[in-house]
Amino acid sequence: MQNKEVGIGILGLGNVGRGVLSTLKNNKGFIEQELSPSKVKVVGLADLDEGRKPGSSFDYQFFTRDAQEVITHPDIQIVVEAIGGEYPAYNLIKQAFEAGKHVVTPNKEVVAKHGYELIRIAHQHNVQFLFETSVASAIPILGTMVNMITSAPLDEISGILNGTTNYVLELMLEQDMPQAEAVKKAQEMGYAEADPEKDINGWDALYKIFILATLGFRGKLDLNQIEPTGISKITLADLKLAKEMGYSIKLVATARKVANNKKLNVGVRPVLVPDNHLLSHIYGAHNGIFLSGNGYGELFFSGAGAGGLAGASMIISDIIRIIREPAKFDFNFLLRDAKKWEIERAEQARKHYFIRIGIEDKQENSENIRRILSEQGLPVERAAELRQKDKENILNIGLIADLKKESEIKEIIRKIKEIAHTHIRVIEYLEVYQNKE
Repeated sequence: MQNKEVGIGILGLGNVGRGVLSTLKNNKGFIEQELSPSKVKVVGLADLDEGRKPGSSFDYQFFTRDAQEVITHPDIQIVVEAIGGEYPAYNLIKQAFEAGKHVVTPNKEVVAKHGYELIRIAHQHNVQFLFETSVASAIPILGTMVNMITSAPLDEISGILNGTTNYVLELMLEQDMPQAEAVKKAQEMGYAEADPEKDINGWDALYKIFILATLGFRGKLDLNQIEPTGISKITLADLKLAKEMGYSIKLVATARKVANNKKLNVGVRPVLVPDNHLLSHIYGAHNGIFLSGNGYGELFFSGAGAGGLAGASMIISDIIRIIREPAKFDFNFLLRDAKKWEIERAEQARKHYFIRIGIEDKQENSENIRRILSEQGLPVERAAELRQKDKENILNIGLIADLKKESEIKEIIRKIKEIAHTHIRVIEYLEVYQNKE
């Protein structure tokens, strides 16, 4: 592709698609300098909503409602799929490969669910499939893992991968509002989708940690073996009690080697993070990711995890990589006999727990709870109490305990639930984020 003008087609003109157009326009001089002597030209744009058609200030050849016109156009060599969702995006990407086009996408759902197949098809047609923006948006984490961390294997990947939930949890605590109101406010601010279910229930973060684990551990995983736990049950009382004890609640995704490096423990769940930990200072729509391995130790990456311009930055970087090295293929290790990782069930790991007990504010209830905890030998590390303003007769007790396995904590919870007017939940947090005392 060197010494020529390379045609780009964009499918989907939402925040990311428009961000790509704006960045190509506003950074034209810098991008041409990076590509010299080659140049990029935007040929075709496709979106079902004609109201998204860009104005005349943007340089492109045609706009259409039919994605096929972009995919089959002879002057387009690289297709940017920015539609989102599983379908029709999967079909369009596959058709683009079959038409001999390279594809760049931020679509984490398609990559997680169909990535192995699409990588194979791209290789068969001698084209590239790049998806840096599918994880952590503006943070170049995938390229770093695949092309730079090549001296020793990774042992663990963990971090905050979903900016929507991060923003919602902060908003709840800062503005003293229940989760439903915070989600609505996040939608109004443009931080949450019209249907935020995949964010709130942890699926968005699961797709991302699945991609990270696949590339970072150089093998294949079964997405169906992993079930995320989102933030839908996190209450304002949880956040306030955690703060009283010196923690914040974050939705953290983790993939780590276990069982002498023979299995992976992969999960997405709300966790308690100490206030002095780096992840507790990841705010708003930002992401923060740790990579740990022998030799290079612990590496931390942070930056914008959402937004049209943030996503566009890495999409254009992928486009530049393709133009510079059109024959390079990053994922050959997945085409060979890649290791098939067995997923360890979360219950097999030792955990710490945050327990919130909501009870009628009576002395006998408090005494019963203390008796049960004492009988069970529950080692409580920290505790806090909070009376709900709107329900003065409800006392929330928060405990952080060094517990055994999940089956044992469930027995404690069962006994506490026998107390009248008692509501209890469990939020686990990972040992790696505990304070070292």
